[in-house]
Order: sequence, then structure tokens, then C-alpha cells
Amino acid sequence: MWRGWSVLMAGLVGAVLLARPAGAAPPPARAEPVGRADAIAAALRRDPVYVTDHAPRVLPPDAAARIRASVARLGAPSYVAVTPTVGVGQENPADSLAALLRDRLRKDGIYIVVAPSGGDGEVRQFGGARRLPLEDAWQAADFETAYDASAPDVIARFVDIALSGHARERRDHPRPAPKSKVREALDADDAADRRAARVEWSVFGGAAALSGGSILGLLVRRRVLRSRRPKRPPRKNTAKARR
Repeated sequence: MWRGWSVLMAGLVGAVLLARPAGAAPPPARAEPVGRADAIAAALRRDPVYVTDHAPRVLPPDAAARIRASVARLGAPSYVAVTPTVGVGQENPADSLAALLRDRLRKDGIYIVVAPSGGDGEVRQFGGARRLPLEDAWQAADFETAYDASAPDVIARFVDIALSGHARERRDHPRPAPKSKVREALDADDAADRRAARVEWSVFGGAAALSGGSILGLLVRRRVLRSRRPKRPPRKNTAKARR
């Protein structure tokens, strides 16, 4: 009996194998989606400055060229990623995207991850003989730039501070940040309103002076005319004359 069952099972397996087309390969395994860090690292292999194309209104057209010129002054290999989301994600929010990029590239140097608006990001240095006060310079640059400054502006200020030799002092005692574009526009509107008010008051004062001068002239002319009139003789007292 067991022998019969074995023969039956072997026949079923053979039928399945014969029904399969010759040379057919097994279905490929589903490839895992490429992560954001992998995509940015691939872009950095082609160009050490990656600038997102999802923020055209925030970034100037020459953003990549300006960033490249700024980080070249650091004297060390630098890799910059301008990306809208500077964190790793909700699953690992404490992880460093700069560290992940270094793991993907396996190259030492200075890694900068910054948002297009320049308001958020990080800087890390891996290896290298020359150590710069990058974290102090990055914090000082954040204090000394306007809140609506773009990534090229923040990176340029960061490089200036990192090479100044006073990064710690500038972090603890930052210089006043310049006005934002919105603040400058509001100040320009206020100045225009003040100029318009001064012009209006000048016109009003001139008109008042002209009208007042005209009235004063009329009064003076009337007084002069009255002074030129001949005086009437005094009237006699007729009652006394009759007596």
C-alpha cells in the first residue's frame, strides 16, 4: 500500500515538472526600493554638490555653483546635499543623514545636509588631518543669517565663520542677523508711506500759506484804502446853535 502511494506521488511530481516549459527561470525576487540616502549618495558620486529640484522658488538658479565655490575654501573634500527633508525619517528620526551618506560613499570628508531655505541641517566631518570647528560655525551661521536665507547664503556664512578662527566666540556672541526680505519689503513700504505723508503735508502747508497770504493781502489792502479816504468834518451840535 505504501509502495502504491509512493508511486502515485512520484507520478504527480513528474507531471508537474513536465508541464513546466523547458528553460523557464524561477520568478525574480522583488527588488527592495532604493532609499533616499542611496539616491542622494548616487547623485553625490556624480557631483559632490547635490541640489534638489523640488524648491525652484527658494533656491537661485546658480545655487550649486555658489555652494561649490564656498565649500572649496574649506580645503577638504566636501559633499553637500540640499534636500527638503534633512532627517532620516519617522522610523529613525535620531539618525544622521550625513552619516548615512558617508556610509554609502565610503569617503572621508566634510558632509553637509541642509534644507533649501537654509533653516535646518547638519554638518559632519569624517577623517582628515585638518579639523575645523564645524559645529560651532554652523550654529553661528544659523544665528547670523536671516530666517528666510537660502542654502547658498547659509553655507557661505558658515564657511566664513569656520575659517575665521573665532567660531566659538561667534556662536556664543553672534553678530546681528540681517533683515529678511519680508522685513526689508515692509520697511520699504513704511518709508514710502512716510515720504508720501511728507509730500502731502508740504502741499497742504503751501496751499495754506498761499490762502493765508491772499487773505492777509486783502486785509492790508482794505486798511490802506480806508486810510486814504478823506475824513468827514465833525458834525455841529445844532441844539447849542439854536440857543
